[in-house]
Amino acid sequence: MRVIIWIALISFIAGCSPGNKTGDKVIAQINKYKMTEEDFKYEFKNAPYDEVDFLKTEKGRRQYLDGAIEKEVLLQEAQHLGIDREKDFMKSIESYWEQALLRILLERKSKEISGLIHVYDNEIEEYYRDSGEKQPFAKVKNEIMDIIKQKKETEAMNAWIEELKKKSYIKVNEEVLKSIVSQ
Repeated sequence: MRVIIWIALISFIAGCSPGNKTGDKVIAQINKYKMTEEDFKYEFKNAPYDEVDFLKTEKGRRQYLDGAIEKEVLLQEAQHLGIDREKDFMKSIESYWEQALLRILLERKSKEISGLIHVYDNEIEEYYRDSGEKQPFAKVKNEIMDIIKQKKETEAMNAWIEELKKKSYIKVNEEVLKSIVSQ
């Protein structure tokens, strides 16, 4: 009975091991780094749109792989030289990280707000009357609706940001602010 359990356990472990997954087949090794099929497919999937047809050919895949290998060699050299630990590099990564994080947050909140905003016919009609628009109402109705919706979304986004600021502890040192000389 123990032998059967050991065989089952070994078979299970072998089946779950990374070496048996199709995405973990090594396509290229650059020094100690092993580029897997999964890594390559990820890079491939994020290739520029205008290169997609070329990448369907064997020559295109080979050329793309050569570029990926070259990129890895350069990255390894940069790490070897310690560039990845330099202050300027760390600051640029921090800046990129902040921008990406903010972009994702604002996109999500914008999508949420957009789903909650409604524009009513009476609002569209009032905007049309007040604008002095000369074109027929039916022709500009959708355009006016978009303008009103955008305005409401912007107001809701600004209100959300102000609410976040109100809930936060914020203290400004005016003396330090005044002492900073603009350059």
